[in-house]
Amino acid sequence: MLLSVAVPLVLLTIVSCAHSIRVSRGALDKLKQGGDHFVLVFGSLSTPAGNLDRPTLRFFHSEDGGMAEALLWTTTIATGQRFYAALHAPAGAEYLDQFLVEVGSEMSGFDRIYWTRLRKDQEPLAMYVGEIEVRPALNRSAQGQKVVVETRDDFQNAQKELRRLYPHFDGAVISTTRARSSAQLR
Repeated sequence: MLLSVAVPLVLLTIVSCAHSIRVSRGALDKLKQGGDHFVLVFGSLSTPAGNLDRPTLRFFHSEDGGMAEALLWTTTIATGQRFYAALHAPAGAEYLDQFLVEVGSEMSGFDRIYWTRLRKDQEPLAMYVGEIEVRPALNRSAQGQKVVVETRDDFQNAQKELRRLYPHFDGAVISTTRARSSAQLR
């Protein structure tokens, strides 16, 4: 009897923890039904060999890729976790026209890795930002960098997972990793 109750509880715990940093299906469906403007961003964040404990991922609204104006979403992630977040326009804006992405930590600093501009008619949209790997720079003073960020493109597998988790999402799903080199900020 105890085993028949324990096994389903363990499985439920594993499944519920597998995607702890994501928008629930119900919340995403409510956004769509309510006509809310949002961009669903997704990818993963890791550090090799635990070099940077619990990195932070931040999305900001910016003006032409310059200074950050408004924090759209932030989270500290256990290494290797996939994330899903719904970004909304900052207060007073009709739609999310642009955003930038930063990764790092409070101790080691942050690196801007991506900036994108969006058109109003692009919503709803799911944007894959890649499999992001971040680690402290070997020689921070010589390089002028606090962290080193690299991305890997696994769009096909990530897109399959997105469609499995959010089967009712009917917006476009695009990868931003191929355009990253021209938009990368340091």
